[in-house]
Amino acid sequence: MQFRTILPAPKYPFTIELDDPIMLVGSCFSDNIGHYFDSRRFNVLSNPFGVLFNPVSIERALQFMINPEKLDKNRYFYKYRDLWISFAHHGKFSKDIYEDFEDNIELQLYQSSSFLKKTKYLFITFGTAYCYKFIPRDLIVSNCHKIPNHQFERIKLDIKQVVSLWKNLISKLEEINPEMKIIFTVSPVRHLSDGAHGNSISKATLIMSLEKLIDNEKTFYFPAFEYLLDDLRDYRFYGKDLCHPNDMAVNYLEEKIVESFFTEETIMKISEIEKENRFMNHRKFR
Repeated sequence: MQFRTILPAPKYPFTIELDDPIMLVGSCFSDNIGHYFDSRRFNVLSNPFGVLFNPVSIERALQFMINPEKLDKNRYFYKYRDLWISFAHHGKFSKDIYEDFEDNIELQLYQSSSFLKKTKYLFITFGTAYCYKFIPRDLIVSNCHKIPNHQFERIKLDIKQVVSLWKNLISKLEEINPEMKIIFTVSPVRHLSDGAHGNSISKATLIMSLEKLIDNEKTFYFPAFEYLLDDLRDYRFYGKDLCHPNDMAVNYLEEKIVESFFTEETIMKISEIEKENRFMNHRKFR
């Protein structure tokens, strides 16, 4: 008897090799998968703007990578209390000295711009269809940086907005890098701060938007959301907060990535690298 819905690993009309440039942008799921690629010595760049959750913030980050001059510092940089912050970046970029803050962002921006133009595979992970607009600047932000709630307006994106925004971006990405494949995913992390029903509406909006963007020639879908919600489907695969996938779940998703994207030769190379990693991390005992 079968007691769970086992989803087969999807197959794609391409394979990923060890030396292929890979960029990942989006929610914390991108960081998880990025760590997997990085620890196996792939040529990878993960979340150069930090963790981003909504389609507007992710799209904007990629627009800045396409054309770094579009980053308007007067509009996106802001001093709050003793820190300089960027409304286009995660909080890890915040610094108390402006010159350090600006230099770090510029360095990351130009490095990621160069990498994007040569990357072979771009993984995009949407986390939520909800975003926050900073009222004083009429600006959708990537991170609220712990600024008081009353200065923000909460907005839910609709399917039409997401599709229109991303169709335009995909066209630009094809212009600067015609060989690049884009693989979309929806994060399986539950955003219960939106409410249980709100989280369901949010994820459905993202999935329906991607349904209109996937053409299976340049753009593809990897079912990370479905693996956790329909295949594993059990709280033992979540962390203590009952929202984020735990290590077992992440490892399962990594196995599916291996099945979907890697050749036997690549899998053998990865196996050797993992052996070397275990040897290097092994603690010596007397």
